[in-house]
Amino acid sequence: MLAAAAATAADATEKAAPSGLQLIYEFLSTGGFVMGLIVICSMSAIGASIMAWLQLREQVIMPSGVVSQLRAIPNYALKGDIRPLQEFLVHDGSMLSRLGSMAISGAFTSKQECHDACAIKAREEIHRLESGIPLLEVMVSVAPLLGLLGTTVGLVGMFSAFGAGGGPDTTVIAHEIGVALRCTIAGLFVAVPSVLAHTYFSRRLDALAVRVESIMQETIQHFYQHFEVQRPAN
Repeated sequence: MLAAAAATAADATEKAAPSGLQLIYEFLSTGGFVMGLIVICSMSAIGASIMAWLQLREQVIMPSGVVSQLRAIPNYALKGDIRPLQEFLVHDGSMLSRLGSMAISGAFTSKQECHDACAIKAREEIHRLESGIPLLEVMVSVAPLLGLLGTTVGLVGMFSAFGAGGGPDTTVIAHEIGVALRCTIAGLFVAVPSVLAHTYFSRRLDALAVRVESIMQETIQHFYQHFEVQRPAN
């Protein structure tokens, strides 16, 4: 009997206690239409973070095989043939291979001309890799503002309840206070991780750009040191 009563009490407790998904749904639904906008911001921030993480992987931008091959230019010079390296870079398709292929193409008549052209191409590649990071920066600013907007909407509703005839409705006041506080919490909950993600990916992009620049300078130096580039006839 005691065991059956304990089991019945446990079942009743489990039914009475809301699940985590129910709590989240109640939290979001209480926030009103502003909460919906904050949810959209959070999904955008998550999508931008995933995009940035996929694009800024070191193995995608500068595969170790491409780095080792570019640093082996003196070995190709000993054989007197750079074409195997050029073919390897063309078939690789990574960002570093595209820049390296331009650097050792022999299409430039001087090292400085090659360096300037590769620098312009590198800026284009880096700009392409930035996609997703600006969206995180936008979420850092927009999410707290939406939280403030939700707070303002909740306060307006609360003061409207105070001004209603027949005395304030405590139920409405409690609801509007919940809207105000929950929107503020949700806005900060989106903004804080967005700040961290934006800082991390920005620093990572800068570090990768510096390393690519270093490898390209080394590649151009070795190529023009070991291979003679034919100048066009006047």
